[in-house]
Amino acid sequence: MKDNKPVKSPPMQTESSPEKNNSGLNREIQAKIGQQLRAAGSRVVYFAGYKKIIDRYKVEEIEKAADVVVWVCDEAPGFTPGRVQDSAFVGNIVEAMAAYGRGDLGSDLSDAGIPLSSVDRLIVIGSDGMMRAVQQARHSVLRPYLKPDHQAIGSINSPMQCMMKEICAQCLQVHRDPASGVESVVFSCFNQDQDLDRVDFGNLRARLGQNGVQEKLTRLWIDRSLRQLGLRQTAAE
Repeated sequence: MKDNKPVKSPPMQTESSPEKNNSGLNREIQAKIGQQLRAAGSRVVYFAGYKKIIDRYKVEEIEKAADVVVWVCDEAPGFTPGRVQDSAFVGNIVEAMAAYGRGDLGSDLSDAGIPLSSVDRLIVIGSDGMMRAVQQARHSVLRPYLKPDHQAIGSINSPMQCMMKEICAQCLQVHRDPASGVESVVFSCFNQDQDLDRVDFGNLRARLGQNGVQEKLTRLWIDRSLRQLGLRQTAAE
């Protein structure tokens, strides 16, 4: 992207979901995307969401990835922004975006501010639950604050196996045309970045849930092994 259009990226989950916790990997990806967009001339608003205060790390990298950061946390009292143009919010990502759009957070009033109404593209990375919430909120509570012609892309975390591009079909994802309702199927391993309005998140949640038993057994086995080796004192939650 080599224009000066602002880009907004609401990232991580603020609710539980069936898939394993890969927040560290997601955070690394988001920081790199933001830095590359800024280097190409775009302006970036980064909604960084966390469940607990202790979950936040690599703050400097996130700040480098965005002109404005909104630090979002489910747990009170939340975060203290480290830059004058940044802000903080206690709640979930959609609530934070709505508050920012209304001007309640004050970020868009600073010199570096980017009004939500000027955003051209949304890049949504996180749990299937968070991405679905943003998908739906764009047509309801967030609609007054967004451009009618903005583009929204979701990084779809389908279960994957072979990673060889359209071979094993473990990563199949159902799309539904928002205008006609016609269904199609894509390979997420070939392209994880998908049109948010076309993604069938019910299908994605069902596919992710198929691995739930194996993931729980794996966690229990690792926990047992660590305790037997004396590397963990108590059972993990």
